[in-house]
Amino acid sequence: EKRVITGSAALVVLAVDWCTIPRPLVQDSYQLDYIEYQGETIHFHDESFKAEREAIETLIRTYQRSAVARRLPWDGYGSLCLTGGDSRRPLHIILYDGSNGGTPGYMLYSSADKGGYPIRDGEKLMEELLDILY
Repeated sequence: EKRVITGSAALVVLAVDWCTIPRPLVQDSYQLDYIEYQGETIHFHDESFKAEREAIETLIRTYQRSAVARRLPWDGYGSLCLTGGDSRRPLHIILYDGSNGGTPGYMLYSSADKGGYPIRDGEKLMEELLDILY
């Protein structure tokens, strides 16, 4: 009986640790395809944006996300949306600062139906990305 309680407690601790340990926002294989912001789309297949693309990919790799998926807080307008992918799937990064009266949200997702992963320090990431772009 003591072993069952100890084993159960250990499983709870491991589950909590797994859920709270941040994960890398993207893997090293992540490649940026395009960014949408305030009605403008920047496609990064064009070689004239190579330096910006590399700077953005490097920056994104330094950020982390939550391990637990949540519902996407999507307001759309005013968001900075990055679309790219890694070797396994497409990935979307939505950065919304709440400037249009909505709830701020900074998320990574591959399928909106499955929810997304909150980005740690997403507001700072959005500021740094806008500094690179504008």
